[in-house]
Amino acid sequence: MIKKQIILIVLPMILLVACSKDFLEGPEVMNDPNRATTVSADQLFNAIQAKAFFMLEGNLSRVTNIWMQTLAGTDRQMGDLGEYNYTDNETGDEMDDLFTDGGLIDIRELQSMNEEAGNRVYTGIAKCYEALLIGTAASLYGDFPYSEAISEVEQPRLDSQASVYQALQALLDEAIADLASGERAGSISPQNDVNFGGDADLWMAVCYTLKARLYMHWAEVDASNYGLAMAAAQQGIADASGNWRTIHTEELNEEWGYFTFYNQRDSYIRGGAHLIDLLKEREDPRLEIYFDPGVSGEYEGAEPGERNPDVSNLSEAEFLNPAHSQDLVSWEENQLIMAECAYHAGDEAQAADLLNATRRGIEARWGLDDMSLGDAAGLSGAELLAKIIDEKYIALFLNTEIYNDWKRTNLPVLVPFNGGDPLIKIPRRLYYSPDERNANDNIPSTSAQPIRNANDPS
Repeated sequence: MIKKQIILIVLPMILLVACSKDFLEGPEVMNDPNRATTVSADQLFNAIQAKAFFMLEGNLSRVTNIWMQTLAGTDRQMGDLGEYNYTDNETGDEMDDLFTDGGLIDIRELQSMNEEAGNRVYTGIAKCYEALLIGTAASLYGDFPYSEAISEVEQPRLDSQASVYQALQALLDEAIADLASGERAGSISPQNDVNFGGDADLWMAVCYTLKARLYMHWAEVDASNYGLAMAAAQQGIADASGNWRTIHTEELNEEWGYFTFYNQRDSYIRGGAHLIDLLKEREDPRLEIYFDPGVSGEYEGAEPGERNPDVSNLSEAEFLNPAHSQDLVSWEENQLIMAECAYHAGDEAQAADLLNATRRGIEARWGLDDMSLGDAAGLSGAELLAKIIDEKYIALFLNTEIYNDWKRTNLPVLVPFNGGDPLIKIPRRLYYSPDERNANDNIPSTSAQPIRNANDPS
């Protein structure tokens, strides 16, 4: 019996040793048919587009819009956000995702593949995606690991926020030159560009509007950026058909992010009182486009910290439609950048004209009555600037950019949770990811991080 047991133990060991080389190194193991070992540029671009869309309409949008009171957190952790109770875990995944699975690593690989193939137009589009993602990150986190991020450096340094913005302006200049070259390596790729079908002119316009946005982020520190932003925006998106948008369908896993979030957490978010009250005060017809009435049958929003899911929710027809497409960079933003720049240049007449033109374009886009958004004629001084920022606050609904506008202008004037000074109580930046901090000694602890970023001194 003992001999039989010994044989049963030893025999498999002998077979394993005898076959180990073939078993561990044979083609059946090394060539997994279910795992791709190479990808085409178009396959990589699919992942990049999806990552950008879902990231920028995900938690970054929810957090910043709750703080800006276009939305309200009405349950669980979203309610905590409305009371400014949050940790570095809140957007930790988003910071990590900036680099992986369709993030910066794949964007750089796509650029390399197309540079090698001689397809400069495709390369320019990839650079535009890089500028969008990293520009968003730098605006929210401040100093950021960028120059050494995709390298052999194990613990990349934090580049100053200013140097990241300078690098992105240079990158967008490269992108514009690539797009203007017309070099496509004999193809019309990327045919899977879901926004513009590889149209270089439309992508160049987006690059110029993105340049204008990034200049505006530094205008509080250096007012000369208003002139730079105006010059860039004048070559930017020409009409709403050139808006850079997320693209969604009603198919499973292709739905708009807020639809998916609501289906999983239907009581967490509702309309913010500040935006809904502003729309009602203006008699703005977008109220019925953005929101549905609450349980009471009236349009009403929740104040910060008011955990009341019975108020107005996002509209089922538009903003809870699974196929809704959200603007990332738009004509409306481009127009209102120019309006603000004209105001700061002392040309209030031009600023008012640009504001009026934007309103007429928005009316056409949503099928509203002519002049239903009002006329800026006669506005001047601080009132004119406030109306420009209000229009942008409404037009860029759910875009993180309204948070950057507020930090620059302190407009609109918001009342924070439990009152007090909004410039002190409402958070001015996001914390770095805990995963990044644990892996990179250059990332400071949460308590050692600044309250404000360099482009937001006051």
